[in-house]
Amino acid sequence: MKKRTAAAVLLAAVGIAALVWAVNGLLTRQPGWTEVEADSSNEPSCAAEFVFNFNAGADGSSPTTQMKALTGIYTQAASEAEKLFSADVRDDEIHGLSLLNANVNKSVTLAPEVWNMLALLNDCGSREIFLGPIYEQYTTLFFCATDEEAEGLNPYRNEQHRQLLAEMAAFACDPEQISVALEEGDRATLRVSDEYLDYAGKNGMERLVDLYWMKNAFAADYMAERMAAAGFTDGYLTCADGFTRSLGGSDVSISGTLYDRVGKNIYKAAVADFGKVKSVVVFHDFPEGRQNAGFYYQFADGEMITPYVDPSDGLCKNSVSCLSVCSDSLSCAQVMLAAKSAYIADEFHPSQLREELADEGAFVFGRDACLYVSSDRIAVSDLLNDGSIEYSLEILK
Repeated sequence: MKKRTAAAVLLAAVGIAALVWAVNGLLTRQPGWTEVEADSSNEPSCAAEFVFNFNAGADGSSPTTQMKALTGIYTQAASEAEKLFSADVRDDEIHGLSLLNANVNKSVTLAPEVWNMLALLNDCGSREIFLGPIYEQYTTLFFCATDEEAEGLNPYRNEQHRQLLAEMAAFACDPEQISVALEEGDRATLRVSDEYLDYAGKNGMERLVDLYWMKNAFAADYMAERMAAAGFTDGYLTCADGFTRSLGGSDVSISGTLYDRVGKNIYKAAVADFGKVKSVVVFHDFPEGRQNAGFYYQFADGEMITPYVDPSDGLCKNSVSCLSVCSDSLSCAQVMLAAKSAYIADEFHPSQLREELADEGAFVFGRDACLYVSSDRIAVSDLLNDGSIEYSLEILK
């Protein structure tokens, strides 16, 4: 009987190598860089899921005064982000996503940020938000203690469970069964058919919409924009879910280790320097740490179950182990939405992702001990050659 173990843990937050993006060297090259922590509070907050580094005093103001003000804004923004984008956090003053789950087939007024999020998802044709019931099935699997317990919830090993997820996915993919109608005045209605409501009731399905692994992309954008609007731009936010967002300062240059999983082994394949970009999104088929471990399960034979679910059939998929995508102009959520279809697939097609990103982003991924870069704007160095595996680099044509 195999006890569950995490495949990796946070590099910056807990001190063990993993896939956390950071601004390499800034803490030593430039004085004033420090980690900002939110104040303790009983309020719901996503601050514990993020690392926030800021170059205090870089604009010539008093670091002490600046940090005091910034900490207050960050604390508030992190709480607001959780209330806005969590599927199950209710707040009477902030009308977040959870309001839709509680008011099926009723028109409700949402916070403008949530209305805009739904509009973005609608424009992209994304159906992932309707996978709430399927995400609950995977969450149960992720928290299994043994392989024997997890077997029955693994659709790749249990045909009956695979068929259940396919049924749920068929409802989630059909706009006639479930959709969000956006109305004037930041109002919206979660429209659900009588057939789907009957099916959901019989199967104990209550959370019909959920951002799940996508939530912190929107949270990172929201917090960054809140702090930038208040005049704080010399910093960046990063989280274990793979979302890094610059606040926009001219001296914030993002770089980090490129990781690649081969079987049970996770390799530090190289170092990537993305430069002064707005966003970096990393899709990865292993957990980054304690904050992220609830989205993964690894069997003793190395099979990894991930949160990246294909809406067409309810199966988790990843076309490569890790895919890192950056953009000068797009937000974390925009990058994530542009890249997710290329990653949540049986095979990775670089041309598909290039078409989605157009000229607004670049990417790097690993396959067969080679790192492929879509553009030389991403500088890759320190390729791994440890005697057991040797990585090479190729720029895609």
